[in-house]
Amino acid sequence: MPDAGRRQAGSLTERYLDALSFLSRLVTRPGQTEQRFQACLSAFAPAGATLGLIWAAPTFAAWQYAATAGVPSGLCCLLAGWIWTLALLWTTRALHWDGVADLADACGSGTTGERFWQIMRDSRLGAFGALAVSSGLAGSLLLAAAHVAQANWLQLILAPLWGRACSLLLAASAPAQGGGSLGRLVCSAMTPRLARQQGLWLALAAVLGGMVVPVWQVCLLLAGQYVLHRRLRRTALAHGGLSGDFLGAGIELAQLWFLLALL
Repeated sequence: MPDAGRRQAGSLTERYLDALSFLSRLVTRPGQTEQRFQACLSAFAPAGATLGLIWAAPTFAAWQYAATAGVPSGLCCLLAGWIWTLALLWTTRALHWDGVADLADACGSGTTGERFWQIMRDSRLGAFGALAVSSGLAGSLLLAAAHVAQANWLQLILAPLWGRACSLLLAASAPAQGGGSLGRLVCSAMTPRLARQQGLWLALAAVLGGMVVPVWQVCLLLAGQYVLHRRLRRTALAHGGLSGDFLGAGIELAQLWFLLALL
């Protein structure tokens, strides 16, 4: 890599902007390389927190406007939850939901071997994928609305951070599937140091999120995430390794679990 590219990959600001560029439409960073992508993984968690702040802003505005307009409180919260979900989908271009759909279709098919990966790579949406995406988005709307009703704005901000850090820890725990280029890039970049960083981000999110809920809910969050992590890892190992779809699904599932456990 040229010296300029090495400096760019090593800059904290550049890593953060590259992470936002990959994870959202908010920043455009031309000239991405594999090295720059791998370097920006260390900024996925703070980029996730930034997304959480951005999603929370229109959510709060919609909630305030609806309340001022005399809309019943329940409908105010549902409207705010809908806005939060729309902001999620628009800013990320629904980046990780295709992973949820593909993984659901492949696992729901009951197949193994190459057929499993053929279904994973198929761009067409199957019945299991449609059910998984519709259920996940409905859960996102309802959980966001429930947090708005309780004024749990911090949870809405921290949830995207949690999801992205959990996905990187998943990448550190299993090898990449041979044909998946994105999974290969992420898994090969997961050094012990980077994995420890994700653990620290998760600890910070658990502590901050736990400031407004009982301790048992924080314990539930950690225990449930461990079970989810083990299930995704076991499924990946059973089919030859992780792919980008596995990691994308891991982000969304962990994000939903964070919102549910700390409600």
